[in-house]
Amino acid sequence: MEIVTATFVAAGRPAGMADLGRVLESLNNPSMARYVELHDAAVRPLYRSGAPLQLEAPMLVRRDEIIFANFEGPDLRGAIRAPEIATPMLLLAPPFQVQGSVAMPPDVDAMQAVRETLQTFFAVRRAQVFDAEGSMLGEGEQIIVNGAAVVMTSASRGHIPALEEPPVRRSADVTAVEADVTTIEIEPEEESIFRAA
Repeated sequence: MEIVTATFVAAGRPAGMADLGRVLESLNNPSMARYVELHDAAVRPLYRSGAPLQLEAPMLVRRDEIIFANFEGPDLRGAIRAPEIATPMLLLAPPFQVQGSVAMPPDVDAMQAVRETLQTFFAVRRAQVFDAEGSMLGEGEQIIVNGAAVVMTSASRGHIPALEEPPVRRSADVTAVEADVTTIEIEPEEESIFRAA
């Protein structure tokens, strides 16, 4: 499992979580510990590409600090499940954008289902992760998103794209507008009096 927070990325084997079902159950159960325990753990800063620090002891990560996580264990695809439809979803969970699909029961109000989903950790399939500026960071068949970290969502197949050119500085915009402004003087009119009927 690889856990991504706003400041670091931690990887390791999660204690007591052998498959995707157990991971989601553990993350969503308020009676469970507030921390995820990772064995054979390694950690690195969020925006550094250097080698991670391999820890010689298990690592604890606070559950509410998780923005999203990759889980590479089985997801029990053979298990009997209720019918679901894949709903495209764009999720803004600063400092990330996540685009993929979320499984929902058919014949439900999509917005109500999204509201309920955002109360939990949930799986996003065929996920693509972008930074806040829209540059691609990675993709995966499934990731687990912390609904509490999501600040905006929409049933969209798109994401906010990266800018191809750097934004124009504000002072240049104001100067260009001021150069095109022409002053027009208006003659004052006689004062009007309005009376209630």
